[in-house]
Amino acid sequence: MKPVFDRVSRRQFLMGTGGALVAMPLLPSLLPREVEAQTMAAASQERYFAHMTTWHAVLQAQFYGTLLDLKPTQTMTYGGYTVGSAALPYTTSGSKVVLSEILQAESSALTSRMFGLMNVINGLDFGVGVGHNRGGTLGGDSANPTIDQIMAASKSFYPNKPLQPAIVRNLVSLSKTSTGIVQTEQTAESNVKLFDRLFKTSTTPSTGSSASTQTVLVDSVKEHAALVKADARCSADCRTRLDEYLTMLSEVQGKVQQTVNSSFARPTSDTQSIEAAEGFYGKPENQVACEKLWNDIVVAAFTAGISRVYVCGPTSYTFGTVPEHTWHNDFAHQIEATAAARAGYSAAVQRQFEGAQLDLARKMDAVKTADGLTLLDKGLVASGHEMGSGGSPGNHHNRCIPIVTFGNAGGYFKTGLSLDFRDPNSFTWSINPSTPRWWGGLVYNQWMGMVLRAMGVPAGEYSTNNGAYGYPSVKANNSDHTDAIWTAAAGDLPWMKA
Repeated sequence: MKPVFDRVSRRQFLMGTGGALVAMPLLPSLLPREVEAQTMAAASQERYFAHMTTWHAVLQAQFYGTLLDLKPTQTMTYGGYTVGSAALPYTTSGSKVVLSEILQAESSALTSRMFGLMNVINGLDFGVGVGHNRGGTLGGDSANPTIDQIMAASKSFYPNKPLQPAIVRNLVSLSKTSTGIVQTEQTAESNVKLFDRLFKTSTTPSTGSSASTQTVLVDSVKEHAALVKADARCSADCRTRLDEYLTMLSEVQGKVQQTVNSSFARPTSDTQSIEAAEGFYGKPENQVACEKLWNDIVVAAFTAGISRVYVCGPTSYTFGTVPEHTWHNDFAHQIEATAAARAGYSAAVQRQFEGAQLDLARKMDAVKTADGLTLLDKGLVASGHEMGSGGSPGNHHNRCIPIVTFGNAGGYFKTGLSLDFRDPNSFTWSINPSTPRWWGGLVYNQWMGMVLRAMGVPAGEYSTNNGAYGYPSVKANNSDHTDAIWTAAAGDLPWMKA
């Protein structure tokens, strides 16, 4: 069977079992000559966005470490005060690259390549005070959807709607409906169910039985891939790209079916079953394993063009050594009080940084697209906390949301930077006057607006006032941020635009 080319979507498909369509990587050498240039141009404009939310707040020293005292190499007056930036310092300790208690990872994972695509941002505040919130780190509030849903509905981001515009996990995404802003429904409850949704189809047996069987489309892809590779027009580069994609799908399928830990009552790689196993909440290494299983399928979906947006916040676990409620009370709320609580919190968030965010970035960087760039070259993998890190107290406030990113979104961002947007003269407030200053800075809205533009979504698509205050394009009613700060929010953050 010859490949079928969809000239409307410019995305190649192979015919699968039962007439279903299976997404495949773009294979330029097989494109009709008259559409090749157009298709390649469209491929070069594709962007990929992933975001991971960390629950609760954190102290500045835990998250930023040596970056707090890093002397800026560039400064400017911005928003009415002085801000600064510097190159991220590459610091090793044994087998690890270490910036702080939290921002550290094995050098085999946080390589010079990944380090060069990394940014660490300090000094961005939510426009209003917060307690626990869902959707805040993606720009959502009671009147506005989160930016993942803006991208999912954007004609600029998705000229042709894919199978799954946004892959959503847990309480992080907000959608706009006729009745207002609602919590976005999860795409799937487990990695296996996500795999089933994206890579399988249900068929009814010809026997007339009401029972259904699952036909794995990956197997059909493999059958047709041999025909594609046999086509004389298929270049060596396209054969390699197809082989890499098939290998990745085989690995994903295998991980779905393998045993992760023989101590589980039901030996399986289904994340839902793993979470339900006794002792799961005391085994952070198994929580990290769940994130990696999710990441495998997300990258496969990105590679196949099934989706280009993924957002998550694993609410059922914290990467800590105790269940969520105990972790919240004994660690997150005690980080000021005891060294043990600070260490436990740092260890948990570090696991998420290395085992989830960095893992996803590395896997995206291993996949080349049709124009020779990787998914990470054209993407942004960002993180954020639901509350701030402005100093002391370290709980329930809107100051200095910790942010780490990987990727330059197709060259939109400069990377390898430590960006410090804190206002050194920001107000001092504390439940204890002897504790350190509570820092503040620019508004988080500015970051959200910049991310949307980096993903190719113009201000006209997400704002009726051309993005005057970033995203959401609404000036919050507070006395903490000056008019100069809100005015600056319409533009790109200093030093970050390439």
